[in-house]
Amino acid sequence: MREPEGFNVLVPNARRRAIMRQITRRQALSASMAGVAGLYLAGCGGKSGSGGGGSGAASGGTATPSSLAGKPIEKSLLLANWSDYSDPADYKSYTKQLGPKIKVEGYGSNDELIAKLSAGGSAYDVVVPSASYVPECIQKGLLMPLDHSLIPNLKNLQSAFTQTKYDPGNKYSITKDYGITSFYYRTDVVKDAPTTIVDWFKELPKYKGKNVNFIEGGSETWGMFMLGAGKDESSTDEADYEAALKVALSVKPAIKTINSTYIERLGQGQIDIGLGWNGDVLRGAMEAAKKGIEVKFTVPDGPGEYWTDNWTITSASKNPVAAHKWINYVLQPDIAGKEWNYHGYAVPVTGAEQHVDPKIAKSPMIDIPQDKLQGYSTTIVTPELSDLVAKYYTKFKA
Repeated sequence: MREPEGFNVLVPNARRRAIMRQITRRQALSASMAGVAGLYLAGCGGKSGSGGGGSGAASGGTATPSSLAGKPIEKSLLLANWSDYSDPADYKSYTKQLGPKIKVEGYGSNDELIAKLSAGGSAYDVVVPSASYVPECIQKGLLMPLDHSLIPNLKNLQSAFTQTKYDPGNKYSITKDYGITSFYYRTDVVKDAPTTIVDWFKELPKYKGKNVNFIEGGSETWGMFMLGAGKDESSTDEADYEAALKVALSVKPAIKTINSTYIERLGQGQIDIGLGWNGDVLRGAMEAAKKGIEVKFTVPDGPGEYWTDNWTITSASKNPVAAHKWINYVLQPDIAGKEWNYHGYAVPVTGAEQHVDPKIAKSPMIDIPQDKLQGYSTTIVTPELSDLVAKYYTKFKA
């Protein structure tokens, strides 16, 4: 993988937080996916944090200049991002044009990121939580209100993504990109691929002995187990969780590896079947094709899930001007197009599509029909749901 100099990947946490908001890893709705579905309202959205830089910010708009206005840009920027999730060339061009040197650290789950921030052991400037975790970050005072006067390119963000119910008016977050979670497979291994999530879970035990990879963590996978059992991801009926656990245990013997960093292995032909995210799969599939290996991604019929990720600035940021300048930088249509080209996920910046390879922008893995998207869902986070997911994922892992 093309990783920037100084790139570090945090060791995946063996234990997820027992009582936290555990929903599917990118199961976070910002606005309509390409214009469909409603806006997502997390239970604690819009409330100010109890401490840190988030205190009181929700009631005061951020479109007016803050105390940062007029301050010089700092010399460095520490960015925590999903592994291999931005083009290293854009890090370099940002430094060349604006000055700050970027250091990047990676992580594999929202839980891992929030645990790090909550422990106070991080000096991250920019972080990329999924949308359903943004309210938690706000409530914990982990995020800084954005100064829109330092982000003039915010005007390029598509209007559907400016009034998300978890953060109306982009007070704390700006959508980075969006996508879906589903199964992918080598066509020489799977001859007659299922078209629904339910059927994939029924078929998967037959592939025991093949190289099957799942993304890691309850926050990444449990929603898919619920869909596999034909249940609502937002259910708090324990009987539904028992049904999902039965599905999870039925496929467990077929799962050879559990790792959220899989693009390179997929590109090398080392994964036969996997559960993953469409942009990541597209990148791996394009590399595999160079070796004569065809990889397809199931855009499911019926129920499925979708999510967004978001640019945010931490309340503990030591380089807040540089952080704002980074977000402003990637909101330029040409840079947004380069990002889209690199990671594969659709970026909701007007004009970005003009800078994207049509093989990516129009790939059936990315350009998903709206009639299908209308059947997909996300999960509304509640403490009760969090506890159930933590409880049953622990049973699956035991």
